[in-house]
Amino acid sequence: MSRIYLVLAVALSIFGLSACDRAAVNVVPLPDDVAAFTTPFLAAVKRGDQAAAEKFVSEGFADDSRIQFAEMSALLKKSPALVPAIYQPKAELLGRNKNEVNLTFAAKDGKQWISSEIRLYRPEGGKFEIEYWDVNAAEKPPELLAHADQMRKFTGWFTAGLAVMALLGLALLIWVVKRRTHIIAPDLGIETRRVAATVRDGDI
Repeated sequence: MSRIYLVLAVALSIFGLSACDRAAVNVVPLPDDVAAFTTPFLAAVKRGDQAAAEKFVSEGFADDSRIQFAEMSALLKKSPALVPAIYQPKAELLGRNKNEVNLTFAAKDGKQWISSEIRLYRPEGGKFEIEYWDVNAAEKPPELLAHADQMRKFTGWFTAGLAVMALLGLALLIWVVKRRTHIIAPDLGIETRRVAATVRDGDI
């Protein structure tokens, strides 16, 4: 029985780790208000609609974004659809400020990584604005994404290790329970020795 659980544990760990390796980008869920803002923006950039894209960009950054818009749009047109890989609200003393958010969207196209970094800001009572954005193509993933992937793989190894230990512990427990009756009351062999009995004269 313990061998069966050992085989299952090893198979489970290998399957879990191989599943982690198959995913090029770990998709991060975005809040609805953030997704509703970034999805149409990236779509506008990909189709080359600069006027539509600039509706999402703050006035202070609009002029700078026009300079490389055509180049960035061309990169997105040739790449697979980008997916959210990093969602990072600004850290504060009492928690996270969801009105200031850094995002990384990414996709792997063969050996090349296409990524877009977007920084959002939402004034009090207002709507999100893009303070900064760009699109890059490189042979390696962005640094933050590479770090997140390493943490994800470490978590996968750690989880698989816990699963193996739990199954081995269960197998050991089953073995102990099955052997418990033999430990408490071991099988008695048949007594084959001759027994000499003495009887007192008064008992006859």
